[in-house]
Amino acid sequence: MKIYPTGFYVYAYLRENGTPYYIGKGKGDRAWYKRQHETRPPKDKTRIVIVEQNLTEIGALSIERRLIQWYGRKDVGTGILRNKTDGGDGNFGLKHSDVSREIMREKSKLASARMTDAAKKIKVERYKATMTAKSTEEKQSRLVKLSKIKRSVTVWINDCVQNKRHKIDQPIPNGWARGRLTKEK
Repeated sequence: MKIYPTGFYVYAYLRENGTPYYIGKGKGDRAWYKRQHETRPPKDKTRIVIVEQNLTEIGALSIERRLIQWYGRKDVGTGILRNKTDGGDGNFGLKHSDVSREIMREKSKLASARMTDAAKKIKVERYKATMTAKSTEEKQSRLVKLSKIKRSVTVWINDCVQNKRHKIDQPIPNGWARGRLTKEK
């Protein structure tokens, strides 16, 4: 079992030569797992360094901002980091406005409407497995069983005129090719 740093912390992802390529603020397992649209952690987990731990969120944001300023950002030509912001802009405990919650709710409804019945059933079962399990072992056992259920995966295909979704386990019809056409502007 992995023991994570206490409280908020500041971490760095290091290149093989020991220089940092990303500085971040986290809590719990944050430094070890990639989230959507973020810089990947190094495959060699020994190159993840906890710079400071047991901080308040404000303290962690302050140190993160100072280190990003010190090393500089590649995207703006000031240094070596892949960070896309100057840091200090964390959103722990973020409260969404009523309008943004309504937008997220509508997007979720649209995504659900596009799901097949089998996919919806798997989603419900996965939720039940994670939320109703009495222990970590029971949760893992349920998730393993769910992962063995064959899912109907689809891909985009096109006939040089139109796009459509196609089940991956079915042969592609004559005159169609895998991929999606883009609209010209």
